[in-house]
Amino acid sequence: MPKIISIGNMKGGVGKTTTSIHLAQHLGRKGKTLLLDADEKLQSAVDWRSGEFDGWTFDALPFPEATPAVTAKYDYVIIDTKGNEQGDDLVALAQGSDLLIVPTKADGTSWRGLLRTLKPLIDGGVQNYRVLIVANVGGRGEELRHTLAEQDIPVLTSLVRSSTAVGDASEMQIPLEAHTTNRYAKLVSLEYSSVAREVLSHV
Repeated sequence: MPKIISIGNMKGGVGKTTTSIHLAQHLGRKGKTLLLDADEKLQSAVDWRSGEFDGWTFDALPFPEATPAVTAKYDYVIIDTKGNEQGDDLVALAQGSDLLIVPTKADGTSWRGLLRTLKPLIDGGVQNYRVLIVANVGGRGEELRHTLAEQDIPVLTSLVRSSTAVGDASEMQIPLEAHTTNRYAKLVSLEYSSVAREVLSHV
């Protein structure tokens, strides 16, 4: 049976697809990996992965194509959710996953959205989730990580910095590791590699 890792947040624009793509890219070096795109309208993850870059380490499919016979062939399955899930949806998602990653930015709007996202998980006694702080600027990520830890909210140690390289890589349909013209791209890729190592320690 594959290890299932879902990426979800009730708020949009918090780096779910970027996290899904790069977590899959790094896990693809550890075992056969499939990324499932559950956004039926945009299919952003499938589109990003569909570029001609030949160094992708994982496969990507729309979520409806993920039959048990298909997913059984993989060691890791990453689910990039559609966004704007309701609380019950996230609880069910966590219950059907080995780990739920909740990405968030370290700004006021995202913080308020994070609190709404976490409430049903906390109220439902869900424990197999971890918050991931992305698009970190300055010391805000460290402050948020400390605040979450103080409130006994499980948060990953790894932080992912903010960089225009993410948008560039998406537009070029390549992973950050292949983006050679932005000097921060490699650093962000390395930070996602650290995220992958932490994720593996929890599944």
